[in-house]
Formats: sequence, C-alpha cells, structure tokens
Amino acid sequence: MATLTTASKMMPPAMQRLIKGGDRSMIMMSDDIAMMKQVTDTHAPDGREVDVKPLLLLVEDILNRATLTASTGPTMGSPYAENMEDKGYQASFNAVLDVLSYTIERISCELSAKALTGGEAHATTLSICNMLAPFSWDAKLVLTLAAFAFNYGEFWLLAQIYTTNQLAKSMAILKQLPMIMEHSGALKSRFDALNGLIQAMLKVTRCVVDLKDLPSAYISSEAPALSAAMAHVPTAVYWTIRSAVACASQITSLTSYGIEYALSNCFDFSTRTQL
Repeated sequence: MATLTTASKMMPPAMQRLIKGGDRSMIMMSDDIAMMKQVTDTHAPDGREVDVKPLLLLVEDILNRATLTASTGPTMGSPYAENMEDKGYQASFNAVLDVLSYTIERISCELSAKALTGGEAHATTLSICNMLAPFSWDAKLVLTLAAFAFNYGEFWLLAQIYTTNQLAKSMAILKQLPMIMEHSGALKSRFDALNGLIQAMLKVTRCVVDLKDLPSAYISSEAPALSAAMAHVPTAVYWTIRSAVACASQITSLTSYGIEYALSNCFDFSTRTQL
C-alpha cells in the first residue's frame, strides 16, 4: 500500500490536519507514481524472446494441485493434467527450462531468504524486478510464479504423500508438516486466503500473457483499448510479484516459526510482509 511521503511525515500535526481527503489522495497518488517509476526503471529488455506459455501451463498445474481445504484435504484434480503426458509439451518444458532454470532458482532463493530475514516487501519485489530486468513483462510474471510454485509445490507435495512415503515423512517432519496438517482446520482461513490470492495471481498472469499474444492481424498495437490495457501491465506485474512475496512469507512462517507461533499470531499478509 502507498505510504505518505517523507515530507508529509515531517509536517507538524496541525499542518497534517489541514490536509483534506482530496489533497491526501494527491499525495498518495504521487507516491504510487514514484513507486511505479522505480519498477519501470528496472525494465531493460534486451530483445530476447521467451515463449513462456509452456512454463505457465506447468505452473498452473502445480498451483492448482497445491491446494488444501480443511474438509477434503489436498485437491487432486487439475484441468491441465491431460497435457502433462504430451511429448510435445514435455519437449517445450525442457527447452524453456534449459534456458530459464537458473533464473527461476535465483528468484526462488530470494523469496525464501527475504521471508526468513523479514525483508521489506517492496524492496524484495524491486530486487526480483532487477533480476528480471532483461525479460518482457509477461516473462517476469511467469518466471516469478514458477519460482514461487517451486517452493509452494514442494510444501504441498510433502503434505500429500508423507503419510505413505518414508522419505517424504522424514522431510515433512523437518518442515513441521505433520503438526501443521494436524491443525489444518484452525489454519483454514489462512489457507483459504493464500489460495484466493494465488488464483488471482494466476488470472492476472494469464491475462498479461494473452494480451501479448493477441494477433496483430486482428488488432493493432496502437488500438486505444489495447494501448490502455497495456499501460496497466507494469502495475499488474508489480503487484503480482509482490503478492508472490507475501504468499512465500506465509508458507515460510509456518515451516520456520512453528505451529504454536502461527496459531498464537493471527497475522495477515500485511504484517509479516509489510505490504
């Protein structure tokens, strides 16, 4: 969320009381503009073209499977499962990952490290944007979601199989998963909030990817409606990456600080991640 500028914080209380709603909105708008300038300043595309659609398909499959409800347990169904066995898709995955796996791993480490050290969400988001500077806006989104899915998918994979696989059970114990699953009912609201935000992140990412793929034969890039939509893409990218930072922090807090801490601290996405 936008914060008041440093200058406004230094104003005497009497002067601050004189700032009416409209003026306050102007200050917040100014902060938003400054924040987005920081984001766009990190954007330095080098002309590389990355087909992120196969990777997005894989990410959607992971995140749609990595879901838990207190009553039914992990969700097993996925509308993308039938494509996973297609050799053409598998070849596409391999080709993309040969080029992008290092970048995905770097972002994944950044998400985990900043969640553990309590890094400020905006600074972490900008750090990820800097890592992704050479990529197009849609690629930034898909790569960030892939990095998040890497950790989030591992969490739920262990949750789904640790009762029947000894290796998974030992790893799950290290991550305190049995205790977390035992209290999944008490944590339902947090899981529901996570899933809701993740689904929103997927929808935004799919929209940005689809926007870029609109055929020029049917719509000009200079069409007013398309130009207006594309103007909002950097903002959508920023908040989606920042949402991934928030979600990663929530999962890390569960596995790192323990269930007692989680149950006794009903913090939301804004407290640990400083949104």
